[in-house]
Amino acid sequence: MTDELKPIPLFNLKEQHDSLKQEINAAAMEALNSMHWLLGPQTEKFEEEFADLIGVKHCITCSSGASAIQIALAAAGVGPGDEVITTPFTFIATTSSVSLTGAKFVFADIDPRTYNIDVQDVERKITKKTKAILPVHLYGYPANMDAIMHLANEHGLKVIEDCAQAHLAMADGVKVGGIGDAGCFSFYPSKNLGACGDAGCVTTNDDEIADRCRSLRHSGRAKDKAYEYDLEGSTLRMDEIQAAILRVKLPHLEEWTEKRRKAAAWYAEGLEGVPVVLPPTPPAGYAQSYYVYTIRAEKRDELQAYLKANNIGCAVYYPVPLYKQPAYKNRGFKAEDYPEAEKAAKEVLSIPMFPEITEEQVRRVCETIRAFYEKDATI
Repeated sequence: MTDELKPIPLFNLKEQHDSLKQEINAAAMEALNSMHWLLGPQTEKFEEEFADLIGVKHCITCSSGASAIQIALAAAGVGPGDEVITTPFTFIATTSSVSLTGAKFVFADIDPRTYNIDVQDVERKITKKTKAILPVHLYGYPANMDAIMHLANEHGLKVIEDCAQAHLAMADGVKVGGIGDAGCFSFYPSKNLGACGDAGCVTTNDDEIADRCRSLRHSGRAKDKAYEYDLEGSTLRMDEIQAAILRVKLPHLEEWTEKRRKAAAWYAEGLEGVPVVLPPTPPAGYAQSYYVYTIRAEKRDELQAYLKANNIGCAVYYPVPLYKQPAYKNRGFKAEDYPEAEKAAKEVLSIPMFPEITEEQVRRVCETIRAFYEKDATI
């Protein structure tokens, strides 16, 4: 197969893994042989290192990004009878985590440029029951945290950031995960910092939230007590092997993030003049981490089929907004209440993005997209 026909994946997990394979295998075996399989020295060290990187006092590891949201909300006092305002244009773990606290999620529509939650609509949805705002830094583009924090302070609300796609993204000069009351990260394998399985963490500067998160992930156990439980928690711990693997990868995260940003610049240049909408340029003090590179396109489905026919990976995040999910069919949601999310779901398309992507690969993706629209124009 010629280079021109070799598949370009949406994510390339194998190349990154292979480059660190010996270190990963050694770290995993060290953790396995240590017999400290849960909450051991590897977990403790990773928590210190990740907290330092994000610029917060505490990192509390857990079993996934979803469990991070669940315990962060609960630790912040969210529970039955409360409402949490969030976006319908994200992965269902955001809302299912709210439900697991006993609280009710309320949707605000999205900003059509960033796909993040529309702060003006958030303000319209605040009621006496509202306890927290749960913004999602979608695709690695930071939500408007300055406006969200101002609104939260004005109404006495908690802010829990969903940072699952936004490792090292920045808002107002601060890394996401260190702005609200807590930040929630996923280390799912495809994420910017990925484990070899499920894993996640909560970051916070709040000592009380940190202590409650540590308890909630560990069956509600009281601090420094073996068989006393202050809370009803669950078994949501991250294992030592994942911590050891993440410690191998963590020193590379800043370099990988810069490579993603460089690839984004290649895309912006290569798609100039093509009738697609590119990700917006972040304002001063903001930085995107480009978990995926998402364009907005007319005839999206046809373009997606054309790219796949040309061995180019692509996907839609997310084709079915949460208010249309079968799990929520009895909640009374109406699509017309979220016009921007409804439109985005029909137009967004994510194209290959990973640190190891080459300029030649980006050029081929851009040329293929350009060829699709030029072909279409001649019909």
